[in-house]
Amino acid sequence: MSSNARRLGGCLPLVVVLGVFALILLAFYLLLSLRLPEDAPLARMYRTEADIAFLKKAIEHYLEVKSAYPPAGHQGLFEATRVLSAKANYVPGGPPPDAWDRPYHYVPHAQYGEPQWQALHSGDAYCAPDTYQLYSAGADGDPGLDDAVKQQDNICSWDSSKTWRAVYREANEAFMKTRKGGS
Repeated sequence: MSSNARRLGGCLPLVVVLGVFALILLAFYLLLSLRLPEDAPLARMYRTEADIAFLKKAIEHYLEVKSAYPPAGHQGLFEATRVLSAKANYVPGGPPPDAWDRPYHYVPHAQYGEPQWQALHSGDAYCAPDTYQLYSAGADGDPGLDDAVKQQDNICSWDSSKTWRAVYREANEAFMKTRKGGS
């Protein structure tokens, strides 16, 4: 057996593990969101977080297989999901839109300076400076490229503290009060 065949054979278990992990994570977030009305801010946030976790795995798998990040934009996410789905068709239609039906933003660090890709700033530095940015512009649809206030509702792959959750909890409380008052 050639070394390439051995290497590819060793990737199959990793692809399966990554796929199963992503599906379990997606199921967990979907179960959380099912307890809420579909259009509730928290339900949308959980769906978007699950999608981002899956897309992040697809990007990281692409990097492992191709030794480079996929190109920026929707096409790059499509390529990443296609590579991940090579053995099992995890996302037959390509990357999903976020919970507000808008495309995710994806920019590898090598393309941060290109304005068409909307790489986010925090002060004088790019967010996720050494890897990539994968994010949803959130409920307001405005990524707030260099505006920290407008970035508060962005759901992103690099913020492990998930600072946006406070924004969606507050929005969900208002949503539920309005819903109860209108019923």
